[in-house]
Amino acid sequence: MSVLGHVAVGVVVARAITGPDAPPETLPRRMATFAGLALLPDIDLLLSGASYGAGPLDHRGVTHSLMFALWVGLIVGLGLALAGDGHPIRWGLLAGALVASHGVMDAFGQSTLGVELFWPLSDVRVLAPWHVLPNPSIAPPLAVHFWGVLAVEALVFLPAWVYAFLPRAWIAPRQAAGRG
Repeated sequence: MSVLGHVAVGVVVARAITGPDAPPETLPRRMATFAGLALLPDIDLLLSGASYGAGPLDHRGVTHSLMFALWVGLIVGLGLALAGDGHPIRWGLLAGALVASHGVMDAFGQSTLGVELFWPLSDVRVLAPWHVLPNPSIAPPLAVHFWGVLAVEALVFLPAWVYAFLPRAWIAPRQAAGRG
């Protein structure tokens, strides 16, 4: 998958857990942080020089594994605990889940390159039985096919983007009226 779907996961989670009474800067900060966590596994593109081989350090290798997500969650949780910040377990679990979402979503992409989800227990690359999420190739970005697939991905994740960026003032009165 391209950036759009992974970022959508981060911004939707940020929107879902940020209450309307939160300070105004909280939501954009969380959206950026959570989108970054959801994109973190693609750091392997930088580390491997965008290699699409079958090695553990190649794209969709170690950094796309559930173990990597666990490590990130532990680092976030421990960092917050040492800093004395509130709820380190909650934030560690959330960080791990956001990172794990990347590998799982990539497994459902329209690709033949599987994901090393279960590394280090197995180096088998997993592909889901359904390839329902668009997967534009990263090269060449000027190709018509690239933009067409990216447009399809934008449409697939449109409900997530609408939910994430729809003003709360439009939602809150309707929710309150429905409870009456």
